[in-house]
Amino acid sequence: MKTAIVARRHYDTASSKKSVDTETDSYLAKGAPGKMVCHGCHAISTGKRWYQDEAVYAKLLKAGTVKEIFCPACEKIRDGYPSGQVTLKGPFLAEHQDEILHIITNEEKRARERNPLHRIMGLREENGQLELTTTDEKLAQRIGRELHKACGGTVAYGWSHDNKFLRVQWER
Repeated sequence: MKTAIVARRHYDTASSKKSVDTETDSYLAKGAPGKMVCHGCHAISTGKRWYQDEAVYAKLLKAGTVKEIFCPACEKIRDGYPSGQVTLKGPFLAEHQDEILHIITNEEKRARERNPLHRIMGLREENGQLELTTTDEKLAQRIGRELHKACGGTVAYGWSHDNKFLRVQWER
């Protein structure tokens, strides 16, 4: 009988995949009771899940039995507390800025359809580079991945070990 010898892999903290820890995000509700609606973006919460449906939002408000609050994404935007930062730079950015912004907008739209808490907080241009902030670290990661897939270049991810924050650097 032959036995296979499998080499054991050793991973350091730089190469390991970071698991998303929702407990460290102070903006997420811890098991909020009943249905709630966001006064800012009209998102609806049932337990811990948020979704967007304008018809249901109007019906719930008309019934008057739902609690009106601000969702975690609206609170983060109001407080200026991002969970992701994407920095774009390089000569390719200046030549193709419209297409790059279109890719970013499409990725945010896709992410928001799945979870309305995934949003772009702000976008600013400074010294020939674009910097955008997001309400969720996974959205920042998705934007970096989509830009790399569509335009090439180099992308680097830097997760914070202390809190829920991701820095993405894309350059071409």
